[in-house]
Amino acid sequence: MGETNEIRICWRHRVVILMKINHPVEEGKSLVYGSLDGPENSVYCRGRLKGGKKVINLPVEWVELVRPGSVTVSITPVGSFQDIIIKGVSDNQVKLEARPGVPIDCHYFIIGERQDVPRLEVIQDGSGI
Repeated sequence: MGETNEIRICWRHRVVILMKINHPVEEGKSLVYGSLDGPENSVYCRGRLKGGKKVINLPVEWVELVRPGSVTVSITPVGSFQDIIIKGVSDNQVKLEARPGVPIDCHYFIIGERQDVPRLEVIQDGSGI
């Protein structure tokens, strides 16, 4: 995948870690991601789907960046109960379905475990880093 540059930013006694890696799909481009703390190395995307659409297109780099089968999708309906279900995750898309006659209007948060780095060993011997 290429080299990774880690950037640590201290702000008011807190550390924020950014990473800059070569874009896995677009040659000559880089990705700069911030850190979401948790027990795995993962990436996420979020947004809103409305206007009768039923498909969320995942970022193109997820094809190479995200471990297959690790994608988790959270949906929050906007305005009214829509009985939204996730029909499937495939072809770098999340396919939704709602109650017949009700257009989908929702916020989404999607997370997937990175496959380009080893899985995180959360509990380790010793103290400190």
